[in-house]
Amino acid sequence: MQKKTAAELLKMMIPLLISYLKELSIIPLSEKNEFLYGEQTAYTECLEWLQLWEFSESFGLDFNVEKRFPL
Repeated sequence: MQKKTAAELLKMMIPLLISYLKELSIIPLSEKNEFLYGEQTAYTECLEWLQLWEFSESFGLDFNVEKRFPL
């Protein structure tokens, strides 16, 4: 596997985390459990940290994470 720069990794992580949150958001509330809630919380927090990256908006983080994926 070829080594990647931090920017390359962040570019890969952002859409992946968004995808995970989209998958979790379609699960009915009646089927959610503490594990799934913890998973959603962790992904949300990761995206919020990634928004601190100066180029995050140009790679898809141009929205309020908690508003789009409420906990």
